[in-house]
Amino acid sequence: MSRKYLFACLVLTALLFNGCRRSIKLPETVKAHYVKYRVEYLEEKAGDIPTRILPAHMDTYYTRYYVLTRIEGFFNQFSLIQIANLRHKKVTTLLNFFGNKVYYCGENGELPASIIEPASLDYRFTGETSVIGGLNSERIEVNTGEEQFSIYCTRDFSVRRPNITTPYHSIDYPLSEFRIQLGLLKMHLICAEFETKTIESEIFTIPEDYRRVSRRAMEEIINSLFTKD
Repeated sequence: MSRKYLFACLVLTALLFNGCRRSIKLPETVKAHYVKYRVEYLEEKAGDIPTRILPAHMDTYYTRYYVLTRIEGFFNQFSLIQIANLRHKKVTTLLNFFGNKVYYCGENGELPASIIEPASLDYRFTGETSVIGGLNSERIEVNTGEEQFSIYCTRDFSVRRPNITTPYHSIDYPLSEFRIQLGLLKMHLICAEFETKTIESEIFTIPEDYRRVSRRAMEEIINSLFTKD
């Protein structure tokens, strides 16, 4: 093997390994549409864990190039973050549980680790409106084949691919109320607060102290959080 060929292989490997850490060149601060979602749990337990002790809200930042969602709890000893690169349609999942920090970089168009997508998902925009957390919202009827329920979207602000971190990725408008399942955890999220703010773009980068793992490993870790063993 020639030195040039070997060097090219090494460079390509390095680029692939660090691809998740590379980001669009952004200024130090960016404008974001911030939504604080209230979390209601649809079941009293997720695996062995009572849902009453789980985090009560989720923060979401919608920007031109990224969408970031974050759930934190247990006195900042737990956090689950999803960073969606809207240009490349990739979502990176970061998990910190009591100092164990891992991340998984998803493939193009792939849902975040442990997010469950129903086998069937049909929508019907009803035209019915409501104000949810200050956002003018339209009701959408959802049919999974197993259950029917309503979710809401808003046109008060615009982001491309706003729902890339959810099974509702084909809906072009941000969601103000929706259901989602993370592993064993079934959640109902409702917009409680909305504002436009300036944030530091550093939040869209992966900290150096996070270790990369496979999707299977990330999902096994997330599922293990809901067992007592």
